[in-house]
Amino acid sequence: MFLTLIGMSGTGKSYWSKNLESAGFTRFGCDDLITERLALQLGMTDSQNFDMHAYVGYPDEVTHTERASQYLQCEQEVVAEIIQYLSNAKKDENIVIDTTGSVIYMPDGILTKMSQMTTVVYLDITPQDFKHMLQYYLSNPVAIIWNGIFQPYPDESRQKTFERCYPQLIKSRQHKYLDFADIIIHPDKHRAAGINFEDFLSTIQSNSSH
Repeated sequence: MFLTLIGMSGTGKSYWSKNLESAGFTRFGCDDLITERLALQLGMTDSQNFDMHAYVGYPDEVTHTERASQYLQCEQEVVAEIIQYLSNAKKDENIVIDTTGSVIYMPDGILTKMSQMTTVVYLDITPQDFKHMLQYYLSNPVAIIWNGIFQPYPDESRQKTFERCYPQLIKSRQHKYLDFADIIIHPDKHRAAGINFEDFLSTIQSNSSH
């Protein structure tokens, strides 16, 4: 079984991919792989001390556009290498790809190959999650690719712009995730109390056409 988990940061992709890894799946954690690659390109030997958010920065900083582009290039290289691995993997191997929130900004050719080679699983959220996710992001900032959605008004504070634009970013991405996904798992399923990896896999298998 080849799985690709997609969704916004904080929806549970890493939680479930690590649970599946503990159950014997080969896991590709794209966040870590991108961090390692970019740190190496910057001449750093220890990627664990590399703060990706601090490097990519906030979208209103002058270096953000160039560094966000550099991040996406690293992501494209990482995903391409994972696809190459999949093409050589045995059909009975169990593999899970823990993608970044920005995977839907990859070139169409890469997304098409991922869709053809894996079952793409979207971990859905509710409208009530928007405020929680914004507050989590403000408290625990990560590198985010805004794709032009962060647009400050004159004399508007950075936090006010985040509060206005972050829900727009989530809604914009939701449409792309839904178009890309083979299976949508609603929050009452992937967050249910007591659910384990077997239940999670059962939900995927019962809805899979791959």
